[in-house]
Amino acid sequence: MIVDDSKTIRKLLRHIIDKKIPIIEEIVECNSGEVALRKLEDLPVDLVLLDVMMGGISGYETCQQIKANPKTKDTPVVFLTSQIQQEDIVQGFEAGGIDYIAKPLREKELVSRITTQLKLIRYQNQKVENTQKEILFKMGEIGELRSKETGNHVKRVAEYAKLLAQLAGLEDEECDTLMYASPMHDIGKVAIKDSILNKPSKLTDDEIKIMQQHTVKGYHMFKDSEGKILQAAAIIAHQHHEKFDGTGYPQGLKANEIHIYGRIIAIVDVFDALASDRVYKKAWDIEKILTFFEEQKGKHFDPYLTSEFLDNIDMFLTIKQKYNDNFEG
Repeated sequence: MIVDDSKTIRKLLRHIIDKKIPIIEEIVECNSGEVALRKLEDLPVDLVLLDVMMGGISGYETCQQIKANPKTKDTPVVFLTSQIQQEDIVQGFEAGGIDYIAKPLREKELVSRITTQLKLIRYQNQKVENTQKEILFKMGEIGELRSKETGNHVKRVAEYAKLLAQLAGLEDEECDTLMYASPMHDIGKVAIKDSILNKPSKLTDDEIKIMQQHTVKGYHMFKDSEGKILQAAAIIAHQHHEKFDGTGYPQGLKANEIHIYGRIIAIVDVFDALASDRVYKKAWDIEKILTFFEEQKGKHFDPYLTSEFLDNIDMFLTIKQKYNDNFEG
């Protein structure tokens, strides 16, 4: 985002950035701090180039308001200014800026500073995302252990989910997001009492209703989180027990009302449950599993995704073998 009350400066900045910094995909221009603050409410940006001396509120005050708003407080701000005295630089950093670019603008310096800041920002974002991925897998393993499943269950479901997403034609980024968020599909079970979660006999109707609440509890854990992976985790936790024909829970969604993440996890989670030994049952043989999915195509499961799954079953069985539990009852 370029914020400057000079149309000439905005035009010059856009020209240099378009020509010299191809990693920037979109540029938003604002002619005042007030306009920038309004746009930032609904438009996340990687970096703000902010003029200090403008009509209306100054760049310093604009930056202070950006940093005071929980929605925009993490947005990096670089000041554009002809005021480069020490006290001006200190004031900018105190307002929350991370760097200064002096006017008149010099192309090489401008490109170098912007490129450096974007690389730092993206490196930091990647570190945060990698940490989220690791934590989600560990949380998934903890959740499965509590319900007497194995850690390999979440690994298999993650790999199955990515594979099915690829077969369905999702973009690579979405496939990865789904894979990293998938361990949270049953995380809401940590809020279910052990007496119900691990009951060896059949659950009563009331206990079934309590158990089904794990979808809602998991959703509420992540629904207000920032970041695409955590938002995907909220969707998956909430919708992985919905059924294509509308008979699932907790909302009774049907067909494409169910997010594709939920429709994918519904298939791969059930497949892994049927194909794996548990303390309370033996794994089904593959022919019985294939028959079940054929019967449930268009009922429990999305028919297109189910066809992709069945047509490529050998690929899923390879993943299953890779992460075999070596189960001991």
